[in-house]
Amino acid sequence: MVDEAPKSIRVALDRLLGVPGIALDSHPEFISAESAWAVRLRLTSPQSSDFVPEQTRWVVLIDGSYPAGRIRIFPAQNGGIIHTFPHQDRNVVSTSNHATWRTGKLCLDSPSQRLGRIAGGLEPKDDVEQRLRWHVERCLAWLEVAANDQLMVGDEPFEVPQYPFDLINPCLKVIHDEGEDSWPAWGKQLGHHGEVHWSVIPNLDKTIVAEKFFDSRGDRIRSCRRGYQSSENPWIGYWWLWPSPIVTPPWHAPGTWAELRRAGARLNVDIDGFFRWMVHQARGKEDVIILLGYPIPSRWNGAPVEVHWQAISSPEIPKNIKPMKGFRDNVRGRYERLRWEILSGTKKLSYLATENWHPDRLQARGRLHAEIRKRSVALIGAGALGSAVAELLVRGGVAEIIIIDHDALEAGNLVRHTLTGEALGHNKAKALAERLQAAAPMSQVNSLATPLPQGHALQTLLEPFDVVLDCTGDDDVLRRLDVAWWPVPRRFLSASLGFSAARLFLFRAHASRFPLEEFTDAVEPWLEEERSKWTAAGETLEGAGCWSPLFPARSDDVWLAAVATVKYLERSEMGMVPGGLRVLEQRFDEGLAGYQVVELERACDDSSSFKLESGQ
Repeated sequence: MVDEAPKSIRVALDRLLGVPGIALDSHPEFISAESAWAVRLRLTSPQSSDFVPEQTRWVVLIDGSYPAGRIRIFPAQNGGIIHTFPHQDRNVVSTSNHATWRTGKLCLDSPSQRLGRIAGGLEPKDDVEQRLRWHVERCLAWLEVAANDQLMVGDEPFEVPQYPFDLINPCLKVIHDEGEDSWPAWGKQLGHHGEVHWSVIPNLDKTIVAEKFFDSRGDRIRSCRRGYQSSENPWIGYWWLWPSPIVTPPWHAPGTWAELRRAGARLNVDIDGFFRWMVHQARGKEDVIILLGYPIPSRWNGAPVEVHWQAISSPEIPKNIKPMKGFRDNVRGRYERLRWEILSGTKKLSYLATENWHPDRLQARGRLHAEIRKRSVALIGAGALGSAVAELLVRGGVAEIIIIDHDALEAGNLVRHTLTGEALGHNKAKALAERLQAAAPMSQVNSLATPLPQGHALQTLLEPFDVVLDCTGDDDVLRRLDVAWWPVPRRFLSASLGFSAARLFLFRAHASRFPLEEFTDAVEPWLEEERSKWTAAGETLEGAGCWSPLFPARSDDVWLAAVATVKYLERSEMGMVPGGLRVLEQRFDEGLAGYQVVELERACDDSSSFKLESGQ
């Protein structure tokens, strides 16, 4: 047992003595379950309201490493605030046996502009005397602005209420993709409800996505941007769109059906109307999931920009419902029984983990420019360069891509391919598409595990795609693209590597077919020098026997070329680079490597059959 708090904590507590509005109610007590020292405080706020009494009691938990470590301030079980506010964890009675405090920890170290103006300044993290005082004084400032209903400032990011994590069902994750682009579909649906069709996400266990939304008449409202195959017998759930956040004041998310009913009464939401409709739809069905939603702005007090959904499991609705005692065996009698058992009781809402996978959320850490993200891409060649380019495109936000390659992955490919040993012997395009689909579950990543077709079949295959990106270094592929013709011009980009990836050859065209003659005339003068490099270095063979010479290039060089290719394509779509051939050459500056555009220094007089390679 620890008898006395560290000197640093005792010094910090001494600094609280005599501060207006702050009174110490206890000496520090070590709480082993929290690995922290607990101190009880009594705070007197200059402002009070129906939700904030003038005097409140608090428990401060201070890590023993103070002034390092955490400082957490909770309302006391007795005499603490009992409501939940913004900038506060959900505030309910703690279920921990050792706790003399509620769960509503204040978010005092969040970058709240309102708190910053009242109790501003950076947190003095290394100051023994000032750090604890800074937190407690900030708590007093929090109480004052909470009493004045000023915790939510208009130009701060909107904050959704915290849901009861102890009630969230960990067995299933629910995904949707709402954003500013989908908000117009919901503008006329406030206060309404309907059906939602669920789909599973490949390679993600216990994860479902809202595929399609329908109104109560069966008309489709919108579909998820992820293209799913419609099922003949879809898994059906229900959505219910409220006009504003589903809370009881100030900012408490309902934990029971009765609390949900009270929140609905405050907002004039027809709880009984939805429940009667849902009972009729869901009787006898298992695993029914409901999406509770409301419009949210990006900033407090701003206009709505998207729908926020929170999934819950519906209570079981038996197929045969007995009427409420004292009521006849009819629709009203059966409904009154369910309403009494569910809506009027203490039955808890069974929350499900719910996430928004809109591209603006998933790609917030970094993505390609919108001009390339909105393009559909056909990538020909899933070798070393192609696999790296595909990786960068998909992770950068390209929503639709098909990868075309008929080769299988070999052990020798692993030195510079993005695939791993698990894919040995499997088709490169198919294995790569499956890997990238798992990395970007809301994108469409398809594959074709056959040689590139010719003629009309090739035209049909590539017709849906805006960009045709060739990473094969194969003249035959370019010949097929030259013979085919599309009535709507598309963007062609050929990317190929010179010897050891020291050079990168990029040829861009916007045309109804690939201009092979123009490409050949432009690249031909470079081939003699490339062939001479190969001859001087000698052939690279995989081993004894009748092997074809290998194309030498390290993995880091291939990745450097892939980065340059994607950035070139991105800038092309932004209209920042002209068409034609660009030759990039690796240059070194104090150990830092990069590609620079180079001019032709020496043309080759003889016609060479040497081919540029992409690496396999």
